[in-house]
Amino acid sequence: MEISDLSNVSSKYYKFANIFSKVKAEISTSYCFHNLKINLKESVQPPVAIYSLLASEQDTLKKFIEKNLNTEFI
Repeated sequence: MEISDLSNVSSKYYKFANIFSKVKAEISTSYCFHNLKINLKESVQPPVAIYSLLASEQDTLKKFIEKNLNTEFI
C-alpha cells in the first residue's frame, strides 16, 4: 500500500488515510452495482462550475474532471 504524506493532516484522521490512496483510486473496477446517467436536454448546457472560481482554478477543475472521467473514476 502507498504511504500518504500526512504531514498536513490532523492525527485524528490518520485512520482514514487509505480512503485517499492514489493507487486505489486509479484502479478501475469492471463491475458496478449502479450505472447512473443524467439525461440532459440537447439545447441546455450544464454550468461549468457551481460557484465562482478563479480562471486558474476553473482550468485545474476542468483538467481533474476530464482525467477522472476518462479513467471512469467519476
